[in-house]
Amino acid sequence: MPRAAATIENDTQVCMDIVLEEVPSHAMSFDYVFGFGSIINTNTHAPWVSGVLSDGKALQGQRAFIRPSFGYRRGWIFRSNTGFTALGIAKDEAGGTAINGVLFRIPHSMFEGFDRREVGYDRVAVGRDHFELVPPAAEGAEGGDGKDVALDIRPTEKVWVYVPQASFCGEANEEHPILQSYVDTVMQGCLSWGGEDMARAFVTTTADWSPYFLNDTPSSRRPWLFRREYHTIDTILQGHPATHYADRRHPEEFASAFLLKMMRGTWAVPRRNTVFTGREEELGQIHSRLTTTPAGQYLRSGIGTLEVTGMGGVGKTQICTEYCYRYFPSYYGLVIWLSAQSAETVAACYRQLMSDTTGMDVQDKDTDEVVAEVKARLFRSKVPWLLVFDNLEDRSLLEKFVPHGGSCGHVLVTTNRLVDTNPGSATLMLGCFNPSESVDFLE
Repeated sequence: MPRAAATIENDTQVCMDIVLEEVPSHAMSFDYVFGFGSIINTNTHAPWVSGVLSDGKALQGQRAFIRPSFGYRRGWIFRSNTGFTALGIAKDEAGGTAINGVLFRIPHSMFEGFDRREVGYDRVAVGRDHFELVPPAAEGAEGGDGKDVALDIRPTEKVWVYVPQASFCGEANEEHPILQSYVDTVMQGCLSWGGEDMARAFVTTTADWSPYFLNDTPSSRRPWLFRREYHTIDTILQGHPATHYADRRHPEEFASAFLLKMMRGTWAVPRRNTVFTGREEELGQIHSRLTTTPAGQYLRSGIGTLEVTGMGGVGKTQICTEYCYRYFPSYYGLVIWLSAQSAETVAACYRQLMSDTTGMDVQDKDTDEVVAEVKARLFRSKVPWLLVFDNLEDRSLLEKFVPHGGSCGHVLVTTNRLVDTNPGSATLMLGCFNPSESVDFLE
């Protein structure tokens, strides 16, 4: 599990352990760095101003924003080697967006060490016409705590921003989640410099928020103990659905939520019939039709489905059992078998599945909550999966228990119901053995 301590070390503007000979600030030469992430928070500056600024003052900064004309956007796009997703900026094919932040005055003596520490980033110059300074907040105004000064950028001084290299870019996932401790660092900095308006602007001008959102803060269930301004931050996040605030999870929930995604195995599949014979053509048809089904033959959920129908005792459950064993694990990484006589039996299967695979205590859980949890996990899964609804009587149960979307799942049904068996339908009629298969079976 990623650690909160990593959040500051690998941001686009990290804290550096630099020890340089003390030089009076009036004798230094300067350039500027536009901070759009954790560097906004001046509490992160102490390690890299110590020994550099002899007067002990913090780096001078002024609120600013990069204009859309620069052609970049900010997002959760940098995958840190320490296992989380950090902020970065990237070229925007749509033309760029405004990016708010703080422009800091940086001594030249800091840049060599800064560049060395910024593994995975390139320092890119920002032209004067692509950024704009925000007038300092008035004393006593929200965010006006005296840090915001009016910078006087000389013609010979440059403005830089750190841009992630393409090889480090990627969206958040279960191995590189967005961390709440990182979000807090940035938003606390925004609140300090520009109040809630600046914090909201940060949220709305940042892309690539993700459901892979881990609340890694200490005592995460009691935020008042360690999270400064947690109520304001959470209120802002909650007010913008794009942040996936509703998907943010405590550590044990995060581990549980994505367990199925990484799981490989079978659940509740009947024991394989070791003397199974025949049905080779039908087994081939099942696989072909599940994996090559045209778009019009899907459930409304978008998941490929095939119904195997026929009179009782013809062997529908047997052939589907054999199909599971033949294509796991060569094709499917996860196979789940469900007793589908009624909504109650399917729900009971889902409850037992959650208990068996995640250790979740389902005794006090509402059935709808458990069903929604299974569907959400299957929706997010990157492992090819198969749901088997055995002995389905009510086809509407598929809409209730199958996730509404997903990229790598199939549904296989056995039913006695006579449904459309015309060529091109999502149904396979299973008849009796042909004479050759009958002979093989008897032998």
